[in-house]
Amino acid sequence: MIRKRIGIVAKKLDHSLSPLIHNYWSKNNNNKFIYRKYEVQEKNIDKFFYNYRRNKQFIGFNITIPYKENFIVFCDKITARAKKIGSVNLIYKKNKIIFGDNTDVIGFSKTFNSLKIKNTKSVLLVGAGGAARAILYFLNQKNIKNIDIFATSIKREANLKKKFKFDRFMIRSTHLRKRYDLIVNASNAGMTKKNKINRNILNLVKKAKGVIDIVYNPIETDLLKKAKKHDIKFSGGLKMLVEQAKPSYEIWSGKKIEIDRKVYQMLANKI
Repeated sequence: MIRKRIGIVAKKLDHSLSPLIHNYWSKNNNNKFIYRKYEVQEKNIDKFFYNYRRNKQFIGFNITIPYKENFIVFCDKITARAKKIGSVNLIYKKNKIIFGDNTDVIGFSKTFNSLKIKNTKSVLLVGAGGAARAILYFLNQKNIKNIDIFATSIKREANLKKKFKFDRFMIRSTHLRKRYDLIVNASNAGMTKKNKINRNILNLVKKAKGVIDIVYNPIETDLLKKAKKHDIKFSGGLKMLVEQAKPSYEIWSGKKIEIDRKVYQMLANKI
């Protein structure tokens, strides 16, 4: 029996955990899927998509950095939220039509709601890339008014202003407020072999109600260690990774699935 193909697309995928998650679900749910890594150079994206469209066994794929914006133009239809966010991380076929969607916002909403923070009125969002756009979409949907963005490049500000509502965009940490209800790291700061999170941001943790870090390697980042030390509610990147993967798998398989502890343990052992 020919196994149906799903996968993940990016320029580099050395450390992607997505195959572990989806192949685990495929085995547990008796789906004949094989989830693969597809490393594609930018100049070959159109060729890759053309082959995907023609291949009946290739039913869909996820997209990660840096191609989440590139694939929008190839889709026949995109969801309203993906259009608003300006990026897709999920591609799938339905009745010969190719759809694009963004499940990052679902992953973040599950993470945010799990913290059960009451009266979130002010948020510091670190980062201004694809993940930050999905998070801004969610925060705007929640009508959170006081949102500050801290990022390294001022060039992203104008583009974000076209789509989202926020107060200030800062490239200097000395301009941050004295406290925020929620601190969200949507950048790669604190990731293994990447730059450390800004010290002034770490100093704000003790006054926050909650902290979310989308980084999952290491599992416990400096930001999360600080939250733990001051008994602040926190959630790391593994939850968002798994929660954003779940709707992708459910669309491809046509089945509702449950997230169990084993998938988290499997991922933790791999990191």
